[in-house]
Amino acid sequence: MNDSVNYLEIGTRIRRQREQIGLTQEQLGEACDLSTSFVGHIERGSRKLSVESLCRIASVLGISTDSLLFDRMEQETALPAEIASSLKGTDPSKKSQFWRTVRILAGHIEDM
Repeated sequence: MNDSVNYLEIGTRIRRQREQIGLTQEQLGEACDLSTSFVGHIERGSRKLSVESLCRIASVLGISTDSLLFDRMEQETALPAEIASSLKGTDPSKKSQFWRTVRILAGHIEDM
């Protein structure tokens, strides 16, 4: 196994998944408490990201960290693809409202 981390490949996977679910860099950054500029750097592989940031990004994108690090796609990726398909063509402000609602619900899932 190669021990080096390829940040360009990680960034490419992040961008691919972000676009698949219909988020902008700004929306992803907002959801992860990262600047839009930093998200752009991450996607281009020009800046390293912390484990904490990687975990937050993976959570918002609905994908495992393994998928982002090693390109191992798991069954859980079917849900984000289904959501992205449902939101295709939706007004960007409504998409943003949808993702805020999802984050709120996800934060309370243990209460259900």
